[in-house]
Amino acid sequence: MSGFKLFQMDVKSAFLNGFINEEVYVEQPPSFEDHQHPNHVFKLKKALYGLKQAPRQWYERLRNFLLSLGYKRGMIDKIIFIKKSNSEIILVQIYVDDIIFGAT
Repeated sequence: MSGFKLFQMDVKSAFLNGFINEEVYVEQPPSFEDHQHPNHVFKLKKALYGLKQAPRQWYERLRNFLLSLGYKRGMIDKIIFIKKSNSEIILVQIYVDDIIFGAT
């Protein structure tokens, strides 16, 4: 429709690119143990796979980036972003770590 071309991509490192806004600590992972301080934990600066906050942090970072580029968020479906320029239009849909985008 309207000459749209659609593309799909899976972002492999999506959850590693979200910043966390709270203090989160994890135990020392295998192969990274400090044998002098075996009871110490790591404080995370960024999201980590398996962290329940990771998908939300990734989405917030991507959402803010798209909005800064002039995309408008969908009124009903909040995971769709639209940018219009003259007669051209680009749509971006974000679902967890999958992105579908299309343009005229």
